[in-house]
Amino acid sequence: MLLADAATRLQNQASSLPKPAAKRGGFLGFLSAFSSTPPSAAAEIVRGVYLWGGVGRGKTWLMDQFFAAVPIEKKRRYHFHHIMEALHQALQQHPEQEDPLAVIAQEWATDMHLLCLDELHLTEIANASLLLPLLEHLMRNGVLIVTTSNRSPAELYQGGLKGELFVPYTDFLAVHMAVLHLDSPRDYRTLGLDALEAGHALATLDEDALAEHFNALAHGEVRHNVVFTINHRPVPIQCVADNVIWLDFAVACEGTRTTSDYIWLADRYPIILLSHVTVMTTEHESAARRFFNLIDEVYDRDVRLLFSSKVPIEQLYQGYRLKFAFRRTLSRLTAMYLANRRED
Repeated sequence: MLLADAATRLQNQASSLPKPAAKRGGFLGFLSAFSSTPPSAAAEIVRGVYLWGGVGRGKTWLMDQFFAAVPIEKKRRYHFHHIMEALHQALQQHPEQEDPLAVIAQEWATDMHLLCLDELHLTEIANASLLLPLLEHLMRNGVLIVTTSNRSPAELYQGGLKGELFVPYTDFLAVHMAVLHLDSPRDYRTLGLDALEAGHALATLDEDALAEHFNALAHGEVRHNVVFTINHRPVPIQCVADNVIWLDFAVACEGTRTTSDYIWLADRYPIILLSHVTVMTTEHESAARRFFNLIDEVYDRDVRLLFSSKVPIEQLYQGYRLKFAFRRTLSRLTAMYLANRRED
């Protein structure tokens, strides 16, 4: 299915919406069909949309266009990492509840009639145990969900352990969402590569070039070799200015770093520099997963990332378990490579 076909299918979902507003023609007509009336506890399950397909096929772009055009205020757009962060924070507010996910869904539904969720992927049993029931509770509370993923609902959970426990939830998504497969053969993020670059390794920076970029980009006071406290843990920083921060790969992606650390960085710095990104093999799967999460965060937040390595971008990951995830990371690194080239 191509982007135009997916947009048409999105428009066709108007028939599943409760109490539509006055109709208008075309895609905006579909968007205007959202009611601002809060959903009731007995609301009929609203049929959502599940966009899935290979990397760079336009899923996020289509969802974001949809989100921007929906004429309601009670809507939320989350990347996967951000909804998990919000969910963990909400769970801390309900330590005594027998079913806290149901309570959280009811609370969120009062202020969220539309949820757009980008990059849904479940590779850990803990995340699947929380997010899949929450999505079902939200839909049963009348929230319309539009999500993107690289995998179909049936293949969504990739955590291995206890996979049978999540089949009812993924079946629920498949039944109650319009599952649209964007199967274009083209990765749109690579369209800016010229004939010489297409099919060839994309070079990374060396340390001298990284230092030149820092000096050219830094604004305000520059501090060297400082230690920040991020989420209650010390983090050594190589250099920092008002608008740019420079860390070592070992600091950013090895040890006890979490996605909330990357959210903290992206909240505060529009430019991040990373030194000595090493080749990630089967012995570095945890560091690779953190690096992929960092790339997800900076890409989604439009943060500029520059990094040094001794190998081209395509050779950064040489492990096995995360080959599928690296496809998404490589596509995003290519897009950032092109953006950096335009900036330079």
